[in-house]
Amino acid sequence: MNEITEQFLIFNKLFRRYIDLHHKNLGKYGNFLQGQGRILSVLKMKPDISQKDLTYILAVRPQSLGELLVKLEKNELIKRHPSQSDRRIMMIHLTDKGKEVACKVTEAHNVALFDQLTKEEKKQFVDILRKLSKNMQEELPNGDKNESFYDDPQKHFEMIKKLQNTHKDQSTDFLD
Repeated sequence: MNEITEQFLIFNKLFRRYIDLHHKNLGKYGNFLQGQGRILSVLKMKPDISQKDLTYILAVRPQSLGELLVKLEKNELIKRHPSQSDRRIMMIHLTDKGKEVACKVTEAHNVALFDQLTKEEKKQFVDILRKLSKNMQEELPNGDKNESFYDDPQKHFEMIKKLQNTHKDQSTDFLD
């Protein structure tokens, strides 16, 4: 194994432990990568979203999402209501308490570890990561239409940007 691969594997393992430690310090909602924390992270970006869109974004079964929403509602972090434009669509929004918790969760997205890098080092690091990611994406086979958008992280982040730019109480067609 060459030194680059070895150092990257060491960094990867330590980085996962580092992130886990910071998530634990934020409590049961602290992990923005799973469970209730994921829902709060999405709702922070779009405080009023349809349950259907949320199911798609999180790539979970509607039943699984429903269970998580019941827990969040019980803890007074979210409320559900019918859409004003189509009463068949159930909208989910953050309560004031939910907004406070969501802010704490989303702050965990920014890893303080990278603050020790200079502006130029950060730019170089991002450029290197983009280059390596592009090369990996080109080597990976294309998935079929039924696969999750998570198979293509670039598409996932494009979808998140689209989410941030949609209007309140409006369903977003992510299948475009």
